[in-house]
Amino acid sequence: MLPKTGIGFYTHHLISEFIKLAPENEYYLCDMVRGESSYYLIEIKKDLQEILQTFQTISRIPFPFAPITRGLLLFYVKFVRGSKKMKEMDLFFGPNFRGFFTERLKTVITIHDMSHEYYPESVEKKLLHTLRKELPHTAKQASLIIADSQSTKRDILKFLNVPEDKVKVIYIGVDKSFQPIRDPIVLDTSRKKYRLPKDFILYLGAIQPRKNITGLIRAYNLLSKKKGFNYDLVIGGGVGWRNEDLSRLVAELGLENRIRFTGYIDPLDLPFLYNLATTFVYPSFYEGFGLPVLEAMACGVPVVTSNVSSLPEIAGDAAVCVNPHSVEELSDGIRRILFDGNLRSSCVINGLERARSFTWEGCAWETLKTFNQALNETAIRSG
Repeated sequence: MLPKTGIGFYTHHLISEFIKLAPENEYYLCDMVRGESSYYLIEIKKDLQEILQTFQTISRIPFPFAPITRGLLLFYVKFVRGSKKMKEMDLFFGPNFRGFFTERLKTVITIHDMSHEYYPESVEKKLLHTLRKELPHTAKQASLIIADSQSTKRDILKFLNVPEDKVKVIYIGVDKSFQPIRDPIVLDTSRKKYRLPKDFILYLGAIQPRKNITGLIRAYNLLSKKKGFNYDLVIGGGVGWRNEDLSRLVAELGLENRIRFTGYIDPLDLPFLYNLATTFVYPSFYEGFGLPVLEAMACGVPVVTSNVSSLPEIAGDAAVCVNPHSVEELSDGIRRILFDGNLRSSCVINGLERARSFTWEGCAWETLKTFNQALNETAIRSG
């Protein structure tokens, strides 16, 4: 029901915190927003993780047994025909920019980034069409808009023509599972599972053009030619799009034995991979937030990232920030954090401290305050 994507985790964490912080409210998940006759509301009465696990189990039961077993869900949730219940709702929250608009209902949406405006070629055509068609209208109609960073807020104001006070910046959190791990048996299990080398530089994220994987590979190639350089490069993440040339580039550079693509990483394994890495590199051309940077910091791994969009805002003074458009600067940044002991130690210490300031509880509190602001707003915005 909530796919294992950034938006899915964002929604999951917020709902889990809402239930703990404000249990007096009623919470419902809306399965889609395509008109009053085509969606259901799912009342959350128990632990969200238990609900999701139950849904995932039910979804794997084959026909004709699935319709029968769906009745079991009534022990966990309550299905409500949307059109009737929605009229009683006070507020609709769209965690991925979509909203639901009526004269009475207040709507708050989150816009995570505006990457489609800067890098339209990095967005699938269908999604690009949807964003350009729906996002301006949704932003205008929403009571308030949440942005993950000041950088994203600036982009929203630039492209969507909404009042500045309509956009609230709320930083997202780092899951508590991201922490230093010292157990060698646990770490060795993940090393064997993903066939990881002893010493390696790590990238984790989508494999698509905006993430600048080509630049990372070329920067690594410069380092690999230096005498005594014994670090491999591990690129972990699901295959995105327009990345067919990466394997060809690796072959042309003769790096087949030094660069490993792991493919999709089980989210439960992510803390282990960060802990196994010597350093983490996130050279993206654009990010609305850049959560992997904080996840790596929380695990005690020194970070090299880009000095553009939200990334320096999130990294602060706890990472080496470089120009992602310069292969030489990226290569030098990686070299410095690998071989400058003082810099490396400083990034680890500062990174651990910085990551601790980004919590899901704090994110949820600020989001609930934004909901209350929307509900207490009496003036009708013209947007």
